[in-house]
Amino acid sequence: MRKWTKRVGVALLVSALAPSAALAQVPRSASVATHAMGSLYNAIGTGIATVVSRHSPITVRVQPFAGPPAWLPSMDKGDTDMGVLTSADAVTSYKGINPYKRPFKNTRILLVGGAIQLSFYVRKDSSIQTIADLKGKRVPTDFPGIPIVKLSTTAGLASAGLSYKDIVQVPVSDLQAANQAFMEGRTDTNWLGLRSPLVEEANARVGGVKWISVIDTPEGAEKMASVYPGSYPATAKAGSATGLVKDTAMLTNDIYLVGTKDLSDDGAYAIVKALWDNTKELAAAYAALASWRQDRMVSTKAFIPYHPGAIKFYKEKGIWSAQMDDLQAKLLAQ
Repeated sequence: MRKWTKRVGVALLVSALAPSAALAQVPRSASVATHAMGSLYNAIGTGIATVVSRHSPITVRVQPFAGPPAWLPSMDKGDTDMGVLTSADAVTSYKGINPYKRPFKNTRILLVGGAIQLSFYVRKDSSIQTIADLKGKRVPTDFPGIPIVKLSTTAGLASAGLSYKDIVQVPVSDLQAANQAFMEGRTDTNWLGLRSPLVEEANARVGGVKWISVIDTPEGAEKMASVYPGSYPATAKAGSATGLVKDTAMLTNDIYLVGTKDLSDDGAYAIVKALWDNTKELAAAYAALASWRQDRMVSTKAFIPYHPGAIKFYKEKGIWSAQMDDLQAKLLAQ
């Protein structure tokens, strides 16, 4: 009887400790790296941090940087837990191709979020209607703080058959500097993401802005994608955001929430679960997060591998297929 009681007691103790042991694998805090304050990505990261902190054991703090080149080295060493970046940044950094000088192989997708739409905008009363009209105009260039922006602006110009040689180049350091140059009248246009807080600032300061279209013909789309991997033209509807005075074709690509491969599987699982279960709260936190839907989180067009903890969650939800297993193996072998 005494031995039986002892065995039961041990079993109960193990059972009681099991949840605690599992919980110990979930970090109590984590960081999410974003672009600088005032940017679209910073606003997205802030919304993500709010929802994950509220609905998981993890307290997430937002860490603003000039751009992914500033935080990817830290993530590669396991010092930065999560980050928000485009699929173009993800594939070019993972492979170590332009604008990155070396590969960053320790980045893993937690989920594919919404799509970012990018283009140039001008003052509302400007005669400029499409990117083709920027020939000979003053355009922000260089962006050493965020090299991927140089790549995306070059792709936008390429859609119209233009290059840096066809414009008056105004070198700027980053997105904030570019927006400041536009508001001060030193450039005729600026390049940003739709619904970026910086666009709202410019709209208020200059008496209104309007977005202009990339050239969305098959030839224009091919030229754009050849410069900016993973990009494609998509139309933003008139009136759906500040500056959309008419339907406007914009350079579009996916946004990833990524994590370091050193993030524990349980931590990655908890983060994905919090976001999956609370997509409505994400949308309420920031308008651009409304497109971060469950049906987009697993993508057969992913450019870098998924995190094992995220894969475990998606398998439990029945949305991780054999096709995704094949893609994951292919991406890990790169």
